[in-house]
Amino acid sequence: MFKKFFVPVVAFVVLASGAWDRGNLPDYRARRARLVAATGDGVIVLFGAAENPAASSVTTFHQNEAFYYLTGWREPNAMLMLVPKSGAPGAAAIERDILYVPAPDPAQERWTGPRLMPDAPDAAAIAGVGSVHRAGLFSSELQQAIADSPKIYTELTPQAESGEETLVADTVAKLKALAPLAELQDIRPSIETMRAIKSPAEIALIRHAAQNSIEGHLAIMKALRPGMWEYELAALMNYETMRRGSEWPAYPPIVGSGVFSTVLHYDRNDRQMADGDLVVVDAAGSYSGYASDVTRTLPVNGRFTPRQREIYESVRGAQAAAIAAAKPGVTLRSGPNSLHQIALDYMNAHGHDRQGRPLGQYFIHGLGHSVGLNVHDPMDLEMPLAAGMIVTIEPGLYLPDESLGVRIEDMILITPTGAEVLTSALPSAPDDIERLMRR
Repeated sequence: MFKKFFVPVVAFVVLASGAWDRGNLPDYRARRARLVAATGDGVIVLFGAAENPAASSVTTFHQNEAFYYLTGWREPNAMLMLVPKSGAPGAAAIERDILYVPAPDPAQERWTGPRLMPDAPDAAAIAGVGSVHRAGLFSSELQQAIADSPKIYTELTPQAESGEETLVADTVAKLKALAPLAELQDIRPSIETMRAIKSPAEIALIRHAAQNSIEGHLAIMKALRPGMWEYELAALMNYETMRRGSEWPAYPPIVGSGVFSTVLHYDRNDRQMADGDLVVVDAAGSYSGYASDVTRTLPVNGRFTPRQREIYESVRGAQAAAIAAAKPGVTLRSGPNSLHQIALDYMNAHGHDRQGRPLGQYFIHGLGHSVGLNVHDPMDLEMPLAAGMIVTIEPGLYLPDESLGVRIEDMILITPTGAEVLTSALPSAPDDIERLMRR
């Protein structure tokens, strides 16, 4: 009896103290309190991602992002219930915050590893919540929680680019079956507003992810030679980031050379790179769930041609102009004074295509996006920037008739007075790139 109990507990402690960094547990409690304050008139229920035996053979488990944002909990099949104290909304007071986890299954844990035991004395402290209950109690405790106020806030709409459509549909179906008379309200807008501003702990994790990615790009610059295959660079990036603690790529690597440098989300990565090509390397790693996003455009033979350098300098100058203007209050994408317009105006004023026309028409995507738990973290890109936001600045020019595509992407942190480039340690000046590649 003692032996069966002792082994999983020791294993769990080892598991919980591994490389994954959850940041500061008080941050999660503060987020839950802010969310309750924003609603206050109903119970908040979120479902974590379910374990998928079929998918586990080809990919690692990824937690639902909103659930992780409020809990920092990585194990599958968990649920969260937040019950506000009775009284007027806006009091920012939680009566109960309960994490529900599956009951122990020693046979299954021999295959998937030890899990938190809900009855363990320190379960709540480990999870960073008020209490941890067995999942089997969720139904009855939900009925008690909504007895006086039959309103449930939950995810009714999936996050874009998250693949969470099935999770959201299952959540709605379960809650309608358990509480058919309850009013369901979408909690996503409130969570996404909160996620736009990063906490100091989140910023630290994103810095770590960015540094790992910088090291990967530096390795690529030193290794790149004519005759290499695009997939070699993708593999090198994954190796360099993961050996530094990145648990997975932040997104599928984009390594496009020659004419494929003009294809925005090219992901075949199966071309052999030739002397004279440019290659766009858009690749980065995550760290403890937080993404980074970095792009550099490199001459495969280590030397930019005059025409490649001309287009490259137009893109680089546009990026520099946008970063110099970044500060709280400006917009990223829309408006005559937006960072996008600043970049576009620069490219139109610096360089031409073969027909002598301005280059701006070849800038065919947005200037940037938010980065956080998702590489395209949810954020209203029309809203003014604010201190604590982390966004990319990634202008690009794509001229298919010249097999010439250039994109330069860096991550910036909006500060109270301007912006800090989180990826500034990675060279982008063409002379610096050529020098590094010669070494």
